[in-house]
Parts: sequence; structure tokens; C-alpha cells
Amino acid sequence: MMVLTKALIKESEENAVKSGAFSFLKLMKTAGETAAEKIADLTEIKAKKIAVVCGNGNNGGDGFVIASRLAKLGGRVSVIMPLGKPLTENAKFYFESLQNVNITDSLEESYDIIIDAVFGIGLNRELDENILQLFEKINSTAALKIAIDIPSGVEADTGRVLGEAIMCDYTITFIALKPCFVLPEGSDYCGKVIVADIGVNTADFSYKTIEKPQFPKRRHNSHKGTFGTALMFCGSYGMAGAAILATRAALASGVGIAKCVVCDGIYDILTRAIPEAVCLPVVQDESGTYKADTIDYEKAFKKVTAVLIGCGMAQSDNTRKVLRCVAEKSDVPIIIDADGINLLADSIDILRECKAPVIITPHPAEMARLCKCSTAEIEQNRIYYAQKFAIDYNCTVVLKGANTIVATNKGEIFFNLTGNPGMATGGSGDVLSGIMVSLLAQGFVPEDAAKAAVYLHGEAGDRAALKKGERAMLPSDIIKEL
Repeated sequence: MMVLTKALIKESEENAVKSGAFSFLKLMKTAGETAAEKIADLTEIKAKKIAVVCGNGNNGGDGFVIASRLAKLGGRVSVIMPLGKPLTENAKFYFESLQNVNITDSLEESYDIIIDAVFGIGLNRELDENILQLFEKINSTAALKIAIDIPSGVEADTGRVLGEAIMCDYTITFIALKPCFVLPEGSDYCGKVIVADIGVNTADFSYKTIEKPQFPKRRHNSHKGTFGTALMFCGSYGMAGAAILATRAALASGVGIAKCVVCDGIYDILTRAIPEAVCLPVVQDESGTYKADTIDYEKAFKKVTAVLIGCGMAQSDNTRKVLRCVAEKSDVPIIIDADGINLLADSIDILRECKAPVIITPHPAEMARLCKCSTAEIEQNRIYYAQKFAIDYNCTVVLKGANTIVATNKGEIFFNLTGNPGMATGGSGDVLSGIMVSLLAQGFVPEDAAKAAVYLHGEAGDRAALKKGERAMLPSDIIKEL
């Protein structure tokens, strides 16, 4: 699906009007009636007490159309106008057409359904105290809450909450998704998002969501070499689990061979846990991680088709040497995760020296270290930092979190819509990296490997949550669902 900023939404609407397909008055009627139909599909309307809370702009105009339609369907409809009478000509037209509804300026009764048509996508200012109190009152009710276009109080392009916002069960939006649906903090207020088609073609798109990947059928005449070899520099003393999870995920995602360069202190643990792995044990240093000078890189890189480095590897002078050697020697795509990213933060020249394509997979705190800013700044500007870093360092950035972002070195942005809060636990990132290196090793180009991996990781997590619940599920449950 496409994700459009408010500027592109407005341009799309203007183009539809200029083409003669609609007038703005007709467009408002179509939007309101379509939204009313979607609401009627979601819940019973007849005899229900319904409050349509309308602002004084065009979003309120949509609300007037919705109110009229729901009244015709048998709803006991009240139109609440906390900002007074409408100010735009189109909204005035539909306000004056209201029939069989109660009109008031305050929310007094209890309702079965509250429809939020206060602010649309144009809101970009802090809210006054009266509106904040109204939103708090709406949020405190047990009514089913449905937003029209976006939840009021959320800024469309940034997802920023402007003091308070209506916490909705559903959002019915028009034309396309807006950035607030896939960015913190706004996405928490949207509930289930329904994109309603009102016949407007999009002028362009700002970003896209990731679609379910397609895999070619495997040929009968295949062998382990057909499906690639993933070389993995993961784990250290005390962090064997990271290596185990990443390797299991890689194998479960279809790689032919998972070759693990493993510290001798965790060699026994890893081989017992994953007998399918090919292990290259190396001497560990006094801190329990790789002793860089003991690694036979020529042997390690033989017939390798992708590399993963960093999961549970620990941070030391030795691991920085390992990262630098891998970056210099690899002519196949590299994924840098976890401790590998933290090592990059102080040695960013390593990234510039890579000959092969690179994917980095930071969570927001790791991204902040790379960008020399705060985690809060990353969370408030996820698109900007992911996009800028991908372009500046000619890599693919997978910025993890709810609705993980994949940013390409061309500046393209993709949002992932699979996944759930049950995946927010230690080890989930190792599973993601294992899936990703597996797909890279099998021949996916970096951009496609990154997008497919985050989608599959999230979908497997959703299936695990259905079986175990979000609180009880583990990263190993994600692997079982692959």
C-alpha cells in the first residue's frame, strides 16, 4: 500500500476536482457516505446512541454527512460541535442539510458509538485546554470510538500527539494511509485502520508498505549448495543464545549451509543446540569473545554467499578488528547487527570501506549512537534519520521497532505492518538477522532481503502470539512459525 503525506493527499484531491471527476462538495459527500457504510459494516446502527463530534472545518463536514446517513439507518444521532458552527462553505452546506439529529455543543450523555470528525490531516498546532478536556472525556468512555481520516490530536505527517488525542478502536481513512498510521506515537491511537476508496487517484506516493514476499518454487534437482552459505560471526561467552537464535532462524528460513565462526568457550553449547550448523571454532580472548588474530578468514569465507556479524559478539578491540577484517575481505553482502553496530558508532570509517553491499539493523538506541543524537530524536524523526543514513553511507537501513522502517540507499522508505508487542523481547532481533542473512545467502538482493525478512519475522511473530499470547511468546516461538 501507498503512504501519502498530507501535501500529496491534498494534491490528489485537487487533481480529481480539476479533472472534472468531482467537485469538492461532491467529494465531501462521497467521503462521508463511504465512511458511514464502513461504520455500518463494523457495528449495528439501529437504535444505537451515536455521537458524531464535528470540528468547524472540512473534517466536520464529513461528520455531518456521516450523521445524516447514520440517522437514516436508524441510529439515535447527536452532532456535537465543540468548536462552534462550520467555517468552510462545503461543511456549511451539509450542516444546513442535517435532519433527524440532535445538535449540541457539549458531550453530555453516554453513547454506544462516538465518531471523531473534529480535526483532519491539516492539524499542526497544540490544542487548547477545552479540546484537551473533551478528548480526555471521550477517552474515558466505554463507547466504540471511530476516527474519520485520522484520530484528532495526531499530526498527520509526523505521528506526533499534540497534547492529547482521541484513542480510537477504528480509523476510517480516505485515499491512502498517512504517515501517522505507521509512526510513533500516533499509531497507538488509530486502532484498526480501514482505507476507504472514494474514487480519487493518488498523485504520487511518499512511502510504501511492505507486501508479503513471493518465493520461487524449489527445483527438484537441488543440493545444499543451491541455497547458499551464510557465514555468521555471532555469540560470545555469556551470549551463546544470540548465536543459537540467529543460526536456527537462518536454517529455518531455507539457507543451504549456516557456517558459524564460534568462540571455543561456547562451541559445545552451540553444536549441541544446533547440530545442523557447520562450526569453525576459534580461540576466545580473556573477555570471552573472538581473539581476532586466530581466525582463518580464507577458510571462513570459502563458498560464502552472505555474512552476518554482530549478534551477541560483544564489544572489544578484538571484535572491532574482526568487524574491520570482515568489511575489508567480504565481496558478498554483509548484515551488521547489535554489537557490530555499536562498534561502528566509534569506527564509522569501517562502513565507508566496505566493498560489498551492507545492511544495518539498528534499534532506535543503536541508531542514535550511529547518528550522534538522542534516542528520543530518532523516535521523533525515524524517517529522516533512516533515509539520511542510508543515502550518506550507501547502505540499507532496517530501523527496528513497531512498523520497522526499511530505507534504501536511493532514499526509498518502506514500512512493515506485521508484528506485535510480544516481539519486544531480547533475542527477537537475532531471529530477524538470521532470517535476513538466510535470504541474502539464497540470492535475494539486499533491499528485497531486508523487506522480506521484516515481513516474515513479523508474520511469524503474529502467529506465535495467537498460540502463546503476546506476554508469553518467546523469540524461539517465532522461529517455530517460520
